[in-house]
Amino acid sequence: MHNKIIVINAVKVVMLAIFSLIYLSACEPNAVPEKTQNVASPTDNVAYQADVLVRGVYGPFMLQLEQIQQPEQTALLRDLFEGLVIYDRQGNIIAGVAESWQSADQKTWIFTLRKQAKWSNGEPVTAQDFVQSWQQLAGSANPQKQFLRYMNMQNAAAVLAQSMPVQQLGVQALDDRTLQIRLDKPTPYLPKMLAHVALLPQYQGSTPTTTNIISNGAYVLVEQGENQLRLQQNPAYWQANDRAFGQVIYQQITPDMPPSRLDIIQNSQKGTDHISYFPQLCTYFYEFNFRDPLLQKKAVRNALSAMIPSNIVPSQPFILPNGISYLPENMQFEQERDFEPTVVEQQLQHAGITESQPLTLRLTYDNQGLHAQIAEHLIRVWSQSDLIRLQADPVSYQTLLEKHAQGDFQLIRSGWCADYNDPSAFLSLLHSQSADNKMGFSDPEMDQLLEKALSAKISEQERTALYRKAIARSQQEYVVMPIFQYAMPVQIAPSVAGYDLTNPTSVIYSKDLYRLNLPKSTDTK
Repeated sequence: MHNKIIVINAVKVVMLAIFSLIYLSACEPNAVPEKTQNVASPTDNVAYQADVLVRGVYGPFMLQLEQIQQPEQTALLRDLFEGLVIYDRQGNIIAGVAESWQSADQKTWIFTLRKQAKWSNGEPVTAQDFVQSWQQLAGSANPQKQFLRYMNMQNAAAVLAQSMPVQQLGVQALDDRTLQIRLDKPTPYLPKMLAHVALLPQYQGSTPTTTNIISNGAYVLVEQGENQLRLQQNPAYWQANDRAFGQVIYQQITPDMPPSRLDIIQNSQKGTDHISYFPQLCTYFYEFNFRDPLLQKKAVRNALSAMIPSNIVPSQPFILPNGISYLPENMQFEQERDFEPTVVEQQLQHAGITESQPLTLRLTYDNQGLHAQIAEHLIRVWSQSDLIRLQADPVSYQTLLEKHAQGDFQLIRSGWCADYNDPSAFLSLLHSQSADNKMGFSDPEMDQLLEKALSAKISEQERTALYRKAIARSQQEYVVMPIFQYAMPVQIAPSVAGYDLTNPTSVIYSKDLYRLNLPKSTDTK
């Protein structure tokens, strides 16, 4: 996902999108409780109560998956519902409703659910709850259902095309506590994909009333006011003693509301003294067209990349690339760099480019905003060389997508946002047979590394070593031209702790937060 493509989530995945910062996340539709009059107002100083966390939200509250369009809107759903796995404070996968999982071939996975996992009404969370939730998603009109296909679930493509019934989807309850997931191909990173908000379970018993939403997360929804929702601790939650805040209030932000009344605002739209920037699993780069004879030459790609200035974009809220990798910082392994300084003129001349036969390039980019600013900066920099001639090709976003899909470009503005925290989410773009590889990059060594990484016969350490080699290969070949990594501005009150600024997932659970003036045995911030 990327720059601005969009996604919608809630029990859904939004397909990775190239070209637009997008986020996804979601959860199945839930009824919104009827309005009550007993919820504290923002003037009641709830933000200063030790036992109450106040989270600011722009726009209306979204309790239905298909309505969610921004990652910060999923926080409420993640407080109310819990999936098979969840994230820790650093963005790593840990056990959620599933206490363990295993697979002998990376295609058939067995998840064992916790005996203590219960719905807020005391009923156990069962494997069948997940089966029915995902089948309902597959049969719905919710576009997030495409995530089932993206995660390689068996028969997902046919089920979504309605050529198979939802009962043929590759998920089955072997008993109340044992869930089997079958895939079309080996997918060793499947557990990381299951943290997606699209896969949160929904209660399958009697239909909840509008004042009694049954959930299985750390908190339950108890009241709704005109502009806010109040949650309190779910007494049935399996990790009952691991929550500092007794209540969480979601407050709709109004133009005249003082920021000091709120403890946390994700994707904050106003600058304050308490803004922190969280890295995102989204990067912004330019793609070369490897079908072009000149761009097939590594020396040309090297020279163009070497000329990119360090000040091409503001340092915040963006993270500038480390070296020449287009992967987020948290996915870049420590490795020795043997790249020698690039002498641009020598590289271009080595590729047969001279003043009489200059390198003529067409630069395709969005015709407005930051995209145009970056492209115009690149054109100015490259035009300083007597060996390069630039042709600006500013187009609408829709035309950009069409040109990219058709391979009608030489250099084109692009980007990628991942739905799960693993290098495979980015490296898969580089396989010669990938449907997302629109630049025509084809490298047998890269294909071999990526295919071997999917083998069920290798360990996680061996898989990591293969990823390391694949990333190094992409750097050595200057496959793409990275510009920056996205970051999310988050306003956090100084008294709130329990988060980690290196977390790239955009997920901040209320259950992990606490106030610094409260006694706490360990501080994991």
